[in-house]
Amino acid sequence: MDSMYEVLMQLPLFQGVSRVSISEIIEKTKFHFLKYKTGETVVSKGEECTHLKFLISGSVRSEMVNKSGKIRVAEVLHAPNVLAPNHLFGRTTYYPADTCAAEDTGIMQIDKQTFVNILQTEPIVLINLLNIISRRSQKSIETFLSLSSGSVKEKLAFWVLCFTQRRSSDIRVICKQKDLYSFFGVQRSVFVSALDELKAEGIIDYSTREILILDRDRLKALLHEDADEEL
Repeated sequence: MDSMYEVLMQLPLFQGVSRVSISEIIEKTKFHFLKYKTGETVVSKGEECTHLKFLISGSVRSEMVNKSGKIRVAEVLHAPNVLAPNHLFGRTTYYPADTCAAEDTGIMQIDKQTFVNILQTEPIVLINLLNIISRRSQKSIETFLSLSSGSVKEKLAFWVLCFTQRRSSDIRVICKQKDLYSFFGVQRSVFVSALDELKAEGIIDYSTREILILDRDRLKALLHEDADEEL
């Protein structure tokens, strides 16, 4: 019981829930535990999201690709975490990214109906979920506004931050430079100049086909965002 309690309390969705409530959830809920070896697929892009999957040990590499296949954004997510909670409900209930184990990894999952039952009996879990979903939905509006104003560095920063998660690592934007500067609607020289400045500041490294984010927090600081904000 104590070990399960510790597992749940580490997860964002259960933070703030009392020990008594956690104990009741553990007694009434059937959790499924899955293990993955390095390189094994955890979920595939387009796979239906029928369970809520919690990353309880290890780490996973997630890679999102745009429709043309020309731009990919990859990151490593570390435990404790939850995979795509905003895709469990709604019109499109499919995973948006390919996700594989970056090392030996443990996943705990519960089916959708069981999670609905938890939401109906535990308001704090419901509020936590609503906060996560609302913040991620607001990102799309903020991204649109940021791409229509600001410097190239700010546009790039907001775009990368919106497609990656807090405390993720090994963030990479994989594409040809011309596809990215065309996407941002700027000339190559302006775009490369912005990359050079970010590289000189130790925030990124880059080649003609990839941008590696070395310091996500400092990238975020370019936008003057509060460090506690979920961005």
